[in-house]
Amino acid sequence: MEKFWNIVFYFAYRADYKFYTLFDKIDPFWLFTKLLYCIPVIRNFQEKRGRTLSIMKKEVDEAFKRPDIGISQIFARGLIFLLPIIFFIILLFYYTTFIDKPKKFEPVFVVFILYSIISFLFFYKLLWHKNKYLKYFKEFDKKPRKWKIKWAWISLVVILFPFVVLILSFVAMAN
Repeated sequence: MEKFWNIVFYFAYRADYKFYTLFDKIDPFWLFTKLLYCIPVIRNFQEKRGRTLSIMKKEVDEAFKRPDIGISQIFARGLIFLLPIIFFIILLFYYTTFIDKPKKFEPVFVVFILYSIISFLFFYKLLWHKNKYLKYFKEFDKKPRKWKIKWAWISLVVILFPFVVLILSFVAMAN
């Protein structure tokens, strides 16, 4: 089970980094940085510090790519953390829709907090305790392309399944 969730986490990280590289050319923050760099005062200040646009671009790429504290890793961590919470909320929606109508909103909020704690503890133990996932990342990078494609599709299904069922639960609640 630990390896399965590390694989899903790995492909969530890789997918986020691929989206970053795909949309890199139209990134509004990078376009804003390039516009600021055109101002002579800012360009001179940055060049005195030894920073050119290419160096700044390389630093931003590295900030996304780093598997230990990179932006893509943080996004993947948040996505993986949300999956069980969404699943439990779906179960709660179905329960409140078909079995019992809640009288107050407070128990639902308490249950959401409980789900968040359970999700955090579950994934902390499986993935993030002593950075276990970094060992798996190195192992998965060495795997053949066929293995990566197969597990990328499985990871996509695992990630999209709670969202699809969540949408279906909203439809069920509306009827």
